[in-house]
Amino acid sequence: MKKFLAVATICATSFGLTSAASAQSSATASANGSVTIIRPITITKTSDLAFGRIVKPSSGTGSVAIADVADTVSASAGAVALSGITTSRAKFTIDGEGAQIITVNVPASFSMSDGGSGSISVTLDPDLGGTTTLSNTLASAGSVALNVGGSFSLPDSQATGAYSGSFAVTVAYQ
Repeated sequence: MKKFLAVATICATSFGLTSAASAQSSATASANGSVTIIRPITITKTSDLAFGRIVKPSSGTGSVAIADVADTVSASAGAVALSGITTSRAKFTIDGEGAQIITVNVPASFSMSDGGSGSISVTLDPDLGGTTTLSNTLASAGSVALNVGGSFSLPDSQATGAYSGSFAVTVAYQ
């Protein structure tokens, strides 16, 4: 019996050595490559933010606003918006690849100046902000409209004159 165990042990050891001798010294795996090509993102201004003509209050501080949902200016607390003058929200069209998530960055405010020492700080009110999704599906053109309203305080001490300024809107794929 001892001889049988010794022979079995030798056979088992030989088998193990034979296994180790035939172990692989290299291995191969495959990987796939992929990419989705999308069209560039663009933004086009279609209308400026236009408050029209405003009569300042005779005393105190009035307020002027144009909402992000309509092109109508409202004035209060002694300020008066004159009718018959074109008013508009700032309007933009954002185009790119359909169904893609984008970020829209509109500044919180900007300044309008009369070219001299007078300035007005306008608080902006966009209807989009943060992230949104372009219309349509992948492999199709997508778009979304952006409307930006604004508001400002108008004190009776504000210098009369034409005021203007600009702001930049940035869009990017997420």
